[in-house]
Amino acid sequence: MTINQRKKGHDFERKIAKNLQIDLGLKKPVRRILSQYQEKNHPDLKIGRWNIECKAYKKGFEPLSAWWEQVKGVTSVDDFPALVYKFDNKPIRVRVRMSELNGVFFDETKLVDLSWDSFCYLLKNTFQDDLEGFM
Repeated sequence: MTINQRKKGHDFERKIAKNLQIDLGLKKPVRRILSQYQEKNHPDLKIGRWNIECKAYKKGFEPLSAWWEQVKGVTSVDDFPALVYKFDNKPIRVRVRMSELNGVFFDETKLVDLSWDSFCYLLKNTFQDDLEGFM
């Protein structure tokens, strides 16, 4: 990974942390987990039970399956994985398990990609408990 790619990744993580604070109306900032670079099993960001992995790439349309495996790998049984990704000149998208949208979906291999606004709506309206530590 080149220095420019690493900087782009860090900048995107900071942008997502800031967007979470603004778009969810949080009083406390969402901080990047810097130990992710020294130790395994840490997401880029964590908000309540949500483990968030951020990926920003120049070209593409569909996120790599390895990205989803990465966020799943840092998510414990009681937590929720979220993959926030963006390709140049495309909007931010968020991949989550369908079971987080509705409890009737039990198959955790079924995924759905949401717009950024839809993801924030999901957090505000279904996962308020996870936001309490930031209010």
